[in-house]
Amino acid sequence: MSYRKKALTTLVLFLFCCGFISSAIAQKDATLDVKKPEKYEKRILGSDKTFTTKYNIPRRLMQGMSTHYNFFFNGEIKLNDIITGAKQAFRDDYTELLPFYNYTLEATAAQKTELDSVLQKCNAAILLHDLRNEWIDDMYFLMGKAYFFKDQMDSAGITFQYLNYYFQPKKPEELGFKKFVGSNLNDEGNVYNISTKERKGVVQKVFSEPPRRNDALVWLVRTFIEDSAFGHASGLIQTLKRDEIFPERLKPSFEEMQAYFFYKQGMWDSAAHHLIPALSNAENMAEKARWEYLIGQLFALSKNKTEANKYFDLSIKHAIDPVMMVYARLNQIKLAHGDDDKKVIEDNIQELLKMARRDRYYNYRNIIYYMAAQMEMERDNFDGAKTWLLKSVTYNQEDLTQKNRSYLYLGNLAFDHKQYELAAKAYDSLDAGSPLIKNPEEIGQRKAALAEVISRLKTISMQDSLQKIAAMPEAEREKFLKAAAKRLRKERGLKETDSSSSFSSNNPYANKGGGDMFAANGKGDWYFYNNSLKSKGFSTFRSTWGTRPNVDNWRRITDVSARSKSPNINPGASPVPLDQKEEQLTDISYEGLLKTVPLTPEALTASNDSVESALFFLGNTFKDKFEDYGEAVKKYEELLNRFPNTPNLEEALFNLNYCYTKLNLPVKAKQYRELLTQHNKQSKYLRFIDDPKAALESINKLQTDATKNYERIYNMFLEGNFEQAVIEKIKADSLFGNVYWTQQLLYIESIYYIKQRDDSSAISALRNLIKINTESGMAKKAENIIDVLKRRASIEKYLTDLNIERAEEDAVTLPEEKKPEQQIVEKQPEPQLKAPGKEQVAQRKPEPKTTDITAPKATAARPAIDSSMLKKPVVKQSGFTYNPAEPHFVAIVLNKVDVVYVNEVRNAFNRYNRESYRAQPIEISIEALDDNNKLILMSDFSDAAAALEYVERTKKVAGAQIVPWLAADKYYLTIISPANLDVLRTNKNLDIYKNFVQSNYPGQQ
Repeated sequence: MSYRKKALTTLVLFLFCCGFISSAIAQKDATLDVKKPEKYEKRILGSDKTFTTKYNIPRRLMQGMSTHYNFFFNGEIKLNDIITGAKQAFRDDYTELLPFYNYTLEATAAQKTELDSVLQKCNAAILLHDLRNEWIDDMYFLMGKAYFFKDQMDSAGITFQYLNYYFQPKKPEELGFKKFVGSNLNDEGNVYNISTKERKGVVQKVFSEPPRRNDALVWLVRTFIEDSAFGHASGLIQTLKRDEIFPERLKPSFEEMQAYFFYKQGMWDSAAHHLIPALSNAENMAEKARWEYLIGQLFALSKNKTEANKYFDLSIKHAIDPVMMVYARLNQIKLAHGDDDKKVIEDNIQELLKMARRDRYYNYRNIIYYMAAQMEMERDNFDGAKTWLLKSVTYNQEDLTQKNRSYLYLGNLAFDHKQYELAAKAYDSLDAGSPLIKNPEEIGQRKAALAEVISRLKTISMQDSLQKIAAMPEAEREKFLKAAAKRLRKERGLKETDSSSSFSSNNPYANKGGGDMFAANGKGDWYFYNNSLKSKGFSTFRSTWGTRPNVDNWRRITDVSARSKSPNINPGASPVPLDQKEEQLTDISYEGLLKTVPLTPEALTASNDSVESALFFLGNTFKDKFEDYGEAVKKYEELLNRFPNTPNLEEALFNLNYCYTKLNLPVKAKQYRELLTQHNKQSKYLRFIDDPKAALESINKLQTDATKNYERIYNMFLEGNFEQAVIEKIKADSLFGNVYWTQQLLYIESIYYIKQRDDSSAISALRNLIKINTESGMAKKAENIIDVLKRRASIEKYLTDLNIERAEEDAVTLPEEKKPEQQIVEKQPEPQLKAPGKEQVAQRKPEPKTTDITAPKATAARPAIDSSMLKKPVVKQSGFTYNPAEPHFVAIVLNKVDVVYVNEVRNAFNRYNRESYRAQPIEISIEALDDNNKLILMSDFSDAAAALEYVERTKKVAGAQIVPWLAADKYYLTIISPANLDVLRTNKNLDIYKNFVQSNYPGQQ
């Protein structure tokens, strides 16, 4: 027999054996549980022939090979690729307990398209093939895993349960009948056996796949765990543990599931013991080393230092990742123990420093120093920990995650140990987007509060030092200030006789003769041989970057060095204000420094006031924002000791009572309550101490009454009842103080004062407005108005000298009912109180005074409006005509608003139009409809759609940006055609027109 015939015969026999043995373990009565696609519903597919076609050997071979190689093989490779990608994207944090798996279901579920492709292959394989072939259970198993990695636990659980039920072993006579799993009701009933018995013969192992039902049971356990169904998981684990026929090949996977179960429950010791026999289930050496590291962590958490040290050793031996090796070694050092804890910690730190000096660990010094800081804190040595953390940052050039970790730890430690300046610098160096920061909002709030605290602490320190200098004898004070001035000039690189802030002195390349850097040089010296050029370059560098050390990466190094400098206050050696306010001091001569010393009674009073205010602010901040009641007590008591007559006396006594109550010191709390009673028996704070609920109700009632009063005053201003509004506001302020003022009220009050030319009152109102919220848009606008008001006289004089004709500010066009064709007078915008340049004046062109309302200009702007409501035929309703094709106005309807504020609204929309609709000239006019309602009309809209687009866009920003000072119930935007405007002038019924607009333009008014 030729070689070719022998090979062909061998192949046929091999395939025959595969098909025959496969058919022996194929499920005979599996039913189709997959819905056909719609286009295949009426077609007879391979699965439909399961019970109508004889299952002979050729069919077995073809069906098995097609299912295996065309579908299962490709689907499994794709699923493995998804898991591999998730593992590659995963990053372990060795400072924390490692996750059980080195990937996340969020990462796998993100590959939705690929997982859907796997599911599609599974569905196709099941539908297109005979359900009796042995690869059908593999397809269902692959489908269950795809759902699992898609993070759809319900679907995964149902699929694995289907495998468990429909693919359980059945005898020929049991086919087609219901059979219970693990029940004595079965003929061979054994309640303890639920797995499928696997054949152990060599031939079966070589030529066939094991039943996937057993694998599905293990994965069902994992599905229950991921779904937090720990009761179901525990029950299935106990059942499988008692199952005598559970296959040996799945024992490592089963141990892995048990370890995962205990890991999720926080039972570290049990998790570690079950993970050890599952190590053989690791896919490669790197994953094995990772699990060994995890076992070491689990034993360390359960205080089993011997086993923990053993598995950290194994992790080092098998590790491929050098970072894991470093952390494993660090954990071993941390686990070292002995009779003297302090000595053990010291020995461990010394071991870490030895590691840091080795070349092998040179690139991991940042991690080593971070661990050293943690060990220092185990013996409560903050100074040592601070030193190592700063070194960790210094030697970290690339690992941003570790740098953030070091800064965060340093910031938290410094904050806890009251080193607020160091804490602020550490928090400021953090990357706010780092996943290490679990509470970025809290860190942001703490940073803002720390900035205020540091500012107040510096104020107190500075003023105390200045007062100490002021108390010196005159001769000693003069000597001290001259020495300080000399030192400051030297630090700035200035000459003894030079008080300027130039950096020309202290320049090693300085040249007495100044020279132009680009001037011609007869010698043709190179830059570094030319002292003049070097001196200029040195001065420019220092003026730009400051003093920098001659080291590599000086931008980073100096930044870190700056953080390492903790505040060092020593008033006896140097006046603190001259150090801390160095950047603000422009005159550092003796005379300039003397001006900062409070030598007069007025200056001393101002200095004490700033200290008093700072102490009270610090007490409130420590109490309310930091909840550091002990530190708050110190500040309040210092305030009372230094300033017993402080205007904040009652509140300070009340806060001391509150803080001591929080500190569980009732005797001290009672002492301060008695002091408060002695000071004022009618104090409102006594009610908060004795009956806080009633006091809170009283405050709520007061707030409600104040809000109603100020809303009434606001409406008085808007409606033009100025004198009554001013009187009522004075009364309300006497009752409620300034706590309940709103920016809107203060703004319209300032506008009234501006019109009355009472600029001082206007500026006062605007400054109060800014205090309420300095970041609001109205505050910024108020700042601009204050600036203009301060220069009002000079600006008006300049404009008067230019002989510019000003439009009447309060001009309102009154309608004449008898004239059908009425013109609207276009009111010029108010001249801006800002002197224009000469070129602007020369190029100024006269603007049209009137606008014909019957001929608005066409515009190219087309809105994104639902066109269906604009296609209705032209109709008449209540005298108004619906014709969306004709030109339209946008109208701002103002109800009970004085003409002063109508003009303000007009000006505000004028500014908005110039900024947002530059390419579309929009003309604005004012028209009084009746005594209560006024219209601001904007033309140049070609049809209703263009006007509606403007309204929709503008409504979103009107209240926040254009007229934030105007209450929303005082105005609304609508559209109106010229013909309907004539009708409205006649009937003056806005309600009827509003109904007309709502019925024809839904959502409008």
